[in-house]
Amino acid sequence: MMPDVEEARIAQRVKRLQVKIKELSTLYEVSKVLTSALDLDKALGLIVETTAKMMRVKACGLRLLDKSSGEMVFKAVYGLSQEYINKGRVFVWKGVYKDVILRGQVAIVRDVASDPRFEYTEEAVEEGIKSMLSVGLIVRGEPIGALSVYTDQHHIFTRDQIRIFRGIANEAAVVIERAKLYEERIENQRMEQELDTAARIQANLMPKEIPRIPGYELAARNVPSRTVGGDFYDLIQFDKSHLGTVIADVSGKGIPGAILMASARASLRAYLEDPHSVKDVISRLNRVLYRDTGPEQFVSLFYGMLDTSDRTLTYTNAGHNAPVVFRDHERVSLEKGGPILGVFQDALYEEEQIHLLPGDTVLLYTDGITEAERDGESFGLGRLLELVQANVSRSSVEIVDRVIEEVAEFSGTSPQNDDRTIILLKKLAFGGCDAQ
Repeated sequence: MMPDVEEARIAQRVKRLQVKIKELSTLYEVSKVLTSALDLDKALGLIVETTAKMMRVKACGLRLLDKSSGEMVFKAVYGLSQEYINKGRVFVWKGVYKDVILRGQVAIVRDVASDPRFEYTEEAVEEGIKSMLSVGLIVRGEPIGALSVYTDQHHIFTRDQIRIFRGIANEAAVVIERAKLYEERIENQRMEQELDTAARIQANLMPKEIPRIPGYELAARNVPSRTVGGDFYDLIQFDKSHLGTVIADVSGKGIPGAILMASARASLRAYLEDPHSVKDVISRLNRVLYRDTGPEQFVSLFYGMLDTSDRTLTYTNAGHNAPVVFRDHERVSLEKGGPILGVFQDALYEEEQIHLLPGDTVLLYTDGITEAERDGESFGLGRLLELVQANVSRSSVEIVDRVIEEVAEFSGTSPQNDDRTIILLKKLAFGGCDAQ
């Protein structure tokens, strides 16, 4: 073998090795820069800037795929004017990005003015763009977008440049995925904090003590759901002979539900001046909620005024689950009232008065109890009524505890998707006082 031939081969191997070293060095530098960013917007900005500088091109743009519309949306650019960025919409099913995204290929446009795949040719020429190189960004086998570089001279991209560009794109895809996961984790933490806040709001609005009423037993429990709901109850003692009883369920979960709950409770409290006006209070509350809430926000609420002097319960039911009075083997539903609050501005509400007899037991509850599920089956109203009926001779506290325990046992490991609230009022047969 001739010495000069051997030297030429060695020289070629050295050159290839140098190219490889340069490629690895470039990718190492890119990786080092990009991995410094956790914030998604910052990561995207670093990707386009670093790519443009490493590839020594005029500009770089990164588009992410909106899967719902198929639009390739500019998320970060370097070296492009705002006019060019705003030139128009680009979609994945046509033009350069069709092969780039759907097949994960590299697209080379040597002359943007004559290549039929390139859209917005006039705008590109005015921008000073001559050639373009684009590669798809793939994460876990799924296309998420494309990275493109633009030159201001007609350029033939070499294999080495394309290989380096692919490497940068792969690194960019990893960085984007990591930044998205980081943002999702931060968002989840923020949501958990909001739910904790909503839970505290909800807990603070519940009565701290159950009023003690001579001749009656009163018990109440609220079991918040894992995702905060909007149940609330209130027990307002006006004087020695009048007790206002409220149970309600607001639409929405989390912070919005907690805010609506707080607003409804505050407004109701503001109007509870005269213990003898029941339907008027609810009518005024409805008008306030209609004025201050959106069409998707509403409240179902039961308000009853107990007068111990004449043993009557005057109530209005605004679209809430009808409380039930257990009297011997008879059950009386308290349904009189009107529609849910906050939906109809001029809704009319009726009130009804019922005389409580010794031994009467009044059950108030929210649908978190009856709609508790196991394997697609609900606990149901029938099961609730039979349970209370079977234990009606027990104390109010015992009945409430039994209901909460039975519902929890029925649900088992199924997630609790709604608050569970129950109030039980008993008219004692022989006077006395017991409250808890």
